[in-house]
Amino acid sequence: MTLARRDARLRQVDLAKRLGWQQAYVSRYETGERQLSVDEYVAVALAIGVDPVALLGELLSQDCS
Repeated sequence: MTLARRDARLRQVDLAKRLGWQQAYVSRYETGERQLSVDEYVAVALAIGVDPVALLGELLSQDCS
């Protein structure tokens, strides 16, 4: 998710503003301190401007490698 955010040229604070969250919340899930719910994951993907299903496929393929 961090790479997708960076590819979209968004800072954590920019993404947080789009989602109505605090920047610390974005930082916590990016560092693994916290996990996203499915609803939150979809919201993040859409806020970044990527297809949630395609992003999930990429994330899963990275974990398998």
